[in-house]
Amino acid sequence: MRLSLLLVVVKWGMGWLAYGLAQAALPLGSIGQAVARPLLSVLVQLQPRNSWARAYYDYVQALHMFPRGQTDEALKLLHRAHRTAPDDEALHLDWAVALTMAGRYDQAIGALEQLGKDSEGLLHEEQYWSALGWAYLRTGRFPLAQNAAKQAAENGVATGEMRLIMSLALLGEQGWMDGAGVSDILKKQPRSLGMVLEFIYYLASIGKRSEAEKLLAAVPEAIRPRGWRIVAQHCLDEDDTTCAQWALAKLNSLDPGSPTSLLLGCEVAARADNWAAAVAGAEQAVTHQPANLDVLETAGRIMALAGERETAFRYMTEALAKGSRDALAGGVVALHLLEEARVADARLVFRVRRTGDELACLYGHTAMAWLLQIEEKPREALALAAQAYDFWQQLPAWAMTEAARQSILPRLTAIAQFGEKAEGQATRRDAADLLCRLDSAAAGTDDD
Repeated sequence: MRLSLLLVVVKWGMGWLAYGLAQAALPLGSIGQAVARPLLSVLVQLQPRNSWARAYYDYVQALHMFPRGQTDEALKLLHRAHRTAPDDEALHLDWAVALTMAGRYDQAIGALEQLGKDSEGLLHEEQYWSALGWAYLRTGRFPLAQNAAKQAAENGVATGEMRLIMSLALLGEQGWMDGAGVSDILKKQPRSLGMVLEFIYYLASIGKRSEAEKLLAAVPEAIRPRGWRIVAQHCLDEDDTTCAQWALAKLNSLDPGSPTSLLLGCEVAARADNWAAAVAGAEQAVTHQPANLDVLETAGRIMALAGERETAFRYMTEALAKGSRDALAGGVVALHLLEEARVADARLVFRVRRTGDELACLYGHTAMAWLLQIEEKPREALALAAQAYDFWQQLPAWAMTEAARQSILPRLTAIAQFGEKAEGQATRRDAADLLCRLDSAAAGTDDD
């Protein structure tokens, strides 16, 4: 009994020691967060019912995730931490900043404006004003962005980033900008280039293209082509083909005929359903840079979607030989090998872990499901086939080409039919369900 009580006391003491050390470390920036994370992990294990310990552990875990691109997961952790400790200013501010980073600008503005009313100390924080100013800019509230920059200066936050926000707000509202001043800020703070390029896209997306061109003219000349490439790619990521065509035309005027320009042109042509132009551009890009892995992967993608299967196989085989870990490259090559009954070679394609977007996972999962079917594993094959079909449904409309449909859906149907013959009742039921969904897709009536 005494030993049990002693253990409880020791665990309690060790937990609060870890908590105290973690709290002391947290204000020390990234190094402090790195120190605090294992300490808080220990605390959570020692005191699993301590909600505050969990809140701060979620907090440092989220800060660890953001630089790695795990934005959605980090937001969930920060939201949970904020709900547990709503009076902690640091947690509240990081939550609001995270919302800004994730593009949830209206929600971020509400949180930041409330913070400014409740916590006067935060009015001296650069992070507070830069997040609020940027959220105003990205929602077209240019006068409020200017006011934020003025208030920041009044509170001692007169940074280059806030001066840049003021310049961008004036450009958005009045069409005027101090180009030399913006250029000077970008030279001194190169990290601000990302903000400028995203704002260029925003201006173009709301019809202010002349203002967008003025802003890019302030970017150092040596990196303007790269700037237009980033803007064009961002347009594509946002599925804004018209804006992408405009950015690509600007890029071609500065950097005509480069492989990167050609590949962007391929993607723009594909979105516009001009597959002949997409194929021609992909072939040109490979001719210019036949050993470039990115060129091979992108050209292979275009060829696969356009139905140029032999060429797609050749490009993707070369990409794999150069170390590609793209699931699309693996899927295209493995499917081609399986059609030729080269099962052993197809298996070798998946010796390494392969990742990619929905299209890549579609091809990769279909190829692996086929391999499992050959290995007489209907349940496992069916599970992967069902996942592959889910990825098919997630594709954007422009990528659901007839060539992709003919490459994938008949194979998934064959795997589902194989599953119908399995011994397990659950497997047969799942196979029937997948066949029903595939039949609906073939008839064009699948609303899932």
